Amino acid sequence: MIDLAIVLLSYSGVRLYEKHKKNKALKEIQKAAKDLSIIPPTNEPKLTPKAQQHRSNVMSGVTLGTAALRMLNPSPVFALINIASYTYTMLPFYRQVEIAVKQRLLKDHKVDSYLLMGIGNLLLIGMNRYFIAALGLSLAYISESITTRATNTAQQNLHDNLFGQLFDPNQKAWIIQDGVELEVTLEQVQQGDILVVKAGEAIPVDGVVAEGMASVDQHAFTGESYPVEKGVGEAVFASTLMLTGKLQVKVEKSGRDTAIGKLGDILAQAFQGKTDIQLRGEQWAEAANLPFLLLAGVGLVFSGPTGAMVILGGNTVQAIRLLAPLATINYQSVASSEHILIKQGQRLEQISSIDTLLFDKTGTLTDGALNVSAIHVVHADYLETDVLFYAALAEHQLTHPIAKAIMQHAALAGLDVDNLDNIEYRQGFGIVVQFDKRTIHVGSARFMSVEGIALPDSVAALQSRIHEQGHSLVMVAVDLEIAGLIELQATLRPEVQAVFKRLREHGIKHIGIVSGDHAAPTQKLAEQLKVDSFFAEVLPEDKAGIVRQFQAEGRNVCFIGDGVNDTIAMRQADLSISLRGATTLAIDVADIILTDPDLNRLCELMVLSEKLENNLKRGLLICYTGMGIVLVGSFFANLGILTAMGVHFVLGSSAIGNSMLPLLEVNKDNAEAAPENHEAHSHAPSPTASGPVVQSHAASVQPLPGSVTTPQRKKAA
Repeated sequence: MIDLAIVLLSYSGVRLYEKHKKNKALKEIQKAAKDLSIIPPTNEPKLTPKAQQHRSNVMSGVTLGTAALRMLNPSPVFALINIASYTYTMLPFYRQVEIAVKQRLLKDHKVDSYLLMGIGNLLLIGMNRYFIAALGLSLAYISESITTRATNTAQQNLHDNLFGQLFDPNQKAWIIQDGVELEVTLEQVQQGDILVVKAGEAIPVDGVVAEGMASVDQHAFTGESYPVEKGVGEAVFASTLMLTGKLQVKVEKSGRDTAIGKLGDILAQAFQGKTDIQLRGEQWAEAANLPFLLLAGVGLVFSGPTGAMVILGGNTVQAIRLLAPLATINYQSVASSEHILIKQGQRLEQISSIDTLLFDKTGTLTDGALNVSAIHVVHADYLETDVLFYAALAEHQLTHPIAKAIMQHAALAGLDVDNLDNIEYRQGFGIVVQFDKRTIHVGSARFMSVEGIALPDSVAALQSRIHEQGHSLVMVAVDLEIAGLIELQATLRPEVQAVFKRLREHGIKHIGIVSGDHAAPTQKLAEQLKVDSFFAEVLPEDKAGIVRQFQAEGRNVCFIGDGVNDTIAMRQADLSISLRGATTLAIDVADIILTDPDLNRLCELMVLSEKLENNLKRGLLICYTGMGIVLVGSFFANLGILTAMGVHFVLGSSAIGNSMLPLLEVNKDNAEAAPENHEAHSHAPSPTASGPVVQSHAASVQPLPGSVTTPQRKKAA
């Protein structure tokens, strides 16, 4: 009892000293405020949480050592050293116990787990079991260290999956200084620098085009399927890819300050939310605190202080509080490695409750691959094959979706342009080809305007009509006259039917299509996919009403889209998934973003949600098993304190380890992928291996709803 009195008096003395010091500082602040003088900053060093934790681990080890020495040599000197080290070591822990008493017990009238742990610790001191008390304190700090390390590892893994390769500070870049291009590392690039980016390179910064024209693939940033034209004064973003051309970019933001870098701020919310199963587990564990305290009282009566101590040490609510956040962020890490970004962890668990999926049509069920749906001859001197030949001539060395569609159609028509010689290219928003003494322009209406090529009235009317149908146009001009137009349309994602079948196997009861497209093509697609319902010619503001209609029927609705016009419906839905691209996460209202817009990711989400739920149930079972063993052992098996502490520590650590299992899966996949990536890179051809890089157009492509037009070939009059 003397040890207990010394410990309590020491802690009370420390707290009185801290209170006196705090009051003194407050008086100095008030005096300084009256004198209108500047409050001097305090020079007291404050330990970081990591340093505080390290100090606690070291001191708990010292305390355990002094306790062992005291057992071997019970002299007053070793006793005083042990008590002094123990008192110093337990200060952070006892502060938590004090909060549990003042806040939780006296104000909220609830029994906190720290109160149980505190009572148990004081019982051990009172029983003169100072070695076991020191061991318990050491195990508590070790458990805290394991948990903190696991948490930091999980968060870092999630962060690295998203940004590890995107912001390599040693990545090389070229900047212009005094008219000369200098090679520097990306870390050295500053705001205001002029950065040079060439075809085939990823743009490493956010900035504004200062000089040049180029075609940029912004798919990873905005989800746009088509290349985008960039000229002077237009914004470019980190993580986007220069397909053709050359730009000088004035740097506005780099590294973590870029738009894609801001993803980290949003993903930091992942660890703050709580899943439903965690809340249920915490409620059960919190509710068990009072019964545990009462059972400890019963154990005190029938088994003495040892029985009470065993029961008090069996409460694993601290581990339960950490299971779900750890497991959730680790499964988010798995998701991010599979190109799925989840804003809040509880959304991953929520997926299992979804029974209705509503899909936007254009851009969601259709993909970025295009096909030529019609060739419109404008000039009487040319045939459809002539228009297609000239377009293929310009596009045959390029790889963007429009070029691929044109080349595929040319191959089907039996046109071969790969072996032609004496072709000269000029860079711009489109392509200018010199061939057979003719000047051929291929590109968008904007490109034709820049080149001074007039558009006939018939072309303008045709262009408007085709764009209303949701199709795209590439214009072909020969010797500064429009020869014809190539019409392209999006294709149905090849995986859609298989994905729908798998979704139903995962418990989805209703699949619907909500589209602004005309009724005929929407109905045709609905019948082809065998969906349960479809809605055509729906205005953006009316999509939310359809979601509400399903919710009124008691359904849990997930809306899946890819455009700004889906925003209202996404906000209304119980869950929303966007295919718009990675860094729209900062502005996208969707709960989940597919950075790789493959609908198979939806099935992967279902699987991950099921795995998360199973992981959480398994972790809770481990914790509850520990509680059960301690309770049964205390009353029926004469369980000792050391054994109870061992059970508590082993099972608690096992529960935390269970939450870390998804992280091992990610690391294993990364390790297996590394040799494959190395081999692929070692055999990859250089950007210039297949010939000169040419400048492509970026046609005015706007995926608006429309129907398919069957190409009609005709001869010139």
